[in-house]
Amino acid sequence: MNTPVMFIDDEKSIRDALGQTLELEDYDVALFASAKPALEQLTNQFSGVIISDINMPGIDGLTFLKQALTLDAELSVIMLTGHGDISMAVEAMRLGAYDFLEKPFSTEHLLDVVKRAAEKRELVLENRELRRELEVQSGPGPRILGNDPAIKQLRRILSHQAKTHSPLFIHGPSGCGKALVARFVHDHGLQPHQPFVTIDCSASGAEMQLNELIAGGTTPFATLYLKHIDRTPQQLQPTLQDLITPLCRGEHTVRVIVSADVDGHHQSASGFLHTLYFKLGFITLDLPPLNQRQADIPLLFHNFLRTDCSRFGIEPPQIDSQLEQWLAEQHWTGNVRELRQFAERYALMGAKALDSHHQAPNHTQQASTLAERVADFECKVLHDALNRHHGRLKEVQQELGLARKTLYDKMKKYHIDKNEFKA
Repeated sequence: MNTPVMFIDDEKSIRDALGQTLELEDYDVALFASAKPALEQLTNQFSGVIISDINMPGIDGLTFLKQALTLDAELSVIMLTGHGDISMAVEAMRLGAYDFLEKPFSTEHLLDVVKRAAEKRELVLENRELRRELEVQSGPGPRILGNDPAIKQLRRILSHQAKTHSPLFIHGPSGCGKALVARFVHDHGLQPHQPFVTIDCSASGAEMQLNELIAGGTTPFATLYLKHIDRTPQQLQPTLQDLITPLCRGEHTVRVIVSADVDGHHQSASGFLHTLYFKLGFITLDLPPLNQRQADIPLLFHNFLRTDCSRFGIEPPQIDSQLEQWLAEQHWTGNVRELRQFAERYALMGAKALDSHHQAPNHTQQASTLAERVADFECKVLHDALNRHHGRLKEVQQELGLARKTLYDKMKKYHIDKNEFKA
């Protein structure tokens, strides 16, 4: 994105000449014949440079500077002054202008000053972003960890959205942390001490919960989190839409957050999702699968392990580079949830936890037999299915085509506890 430049001068010939010069250097130039329309467009989010003449009819340059700096004291404003107006230029610097140029000036000098002013403004905005993100991340409640660009972008969006009621649409594969993001938004929102209500739209009791909310009339909660909205039964969709439409349109001080395994824009999304997505102005949050942010895996694993060891009152086991390499090589089809569950087992069992999670990271061990490889694969398939269905055995049976007793026998064989997979 090109750096924006606001250029204000009442002389058309100067506006056109300098505007063309700046455009040739790939600046995004907006020209103004007077200060008033420029002030009307200016906000404290302006990311570029402002150039203004001092001597102008109506609002003069110094008055413009004062009003602009009232919006944001760290705006990069360059003043243009004619011969004999040096005292006014000095006053402009005292008020907070970035620099001044005395007419006539060379093109090279102008471009150098604009370049430096743009770099300063960029640094100011970056520092603000970092401070805002640090403030949000250091607050109470869950944290969103990771250095992947997608996670950094997510934190930036959330730092801006924390103190609003804007509805949010979180999508990403199962187990990637959608519920954690929803809780993070609530805990750092406008009413963190008010109730956080979660409804699983795919659950059998969802209709009763929704009807109770509608019958209640009032909204004694701050955040309504609707998970698995993409799995809402067709007969329940009108009821759900009637409930959340007034909430999303600001008729109540309630934030609506929905999550789905599909994007509301995606072709496979239902007409119901498209209606909600486009008519109610949801802000989209994209969560990547864990195998697309592999560099974050050691960081997440260490954090989960410390948390679990603290909860169990035990010393954290040693983590070597070989284990970290093994962690990075796994597919983690259950995403962050699967890594979280493995960290808990590792906290309790140490290296023995590897035996029940695919293959141990000992590349020098004797090659396994066909039967052992088949057993490893079968164990992995069971883990993946249980992860996807959150430990619901009936759904696992249907997916894998297993009788109930067969499924129980295999889970017993591989020491698999269904409770480990429940959300």
